[in-house]
Amino acid sequence: MQDLRWPSAAGGRSRVVARGAQVFAVANASDPALDFSAQLTQTLAMLEAHLGHVGASRENLLSVQIFLTDFRNKPVLDAAWRAWIGDDSAAWPQRAVIGAQLDGGLLVEMVATAFR
Repeated sequence: MQDLRWPSAAGGRSRVVARGAQVFAVANASDPALDFSAQLTQTLAMLEAHLGHVGASRENLLSVQIFLTDFRNKPVLDAAWRAWIGDDSAAWPQRAVIGAQLDGGLLVEMVATAFR
């Protein structure tokens, strides 16, 4: 199976890479001027688009690291995540939430590993 890469507009990096059955993706909001909830919605949509680009979906997620600039937003994240990931615990990935400084006004970023 060939490698698939979806390069980032920033250059020097890819937003999603698939090699064989392995998928590695990163997602964040496309509009950093938005509030946390709106950035989170954009980030989840971008993650889903990146997975779809290489023939995977949220059901194929194995691990997701979520970077937050402000842990006061974690309850909003948790509620949105549960709605997005669904009720089937057999499809839930491992998840970690990490405090971080993000560039350019971003409030949340996700790094995911999946299979296809």
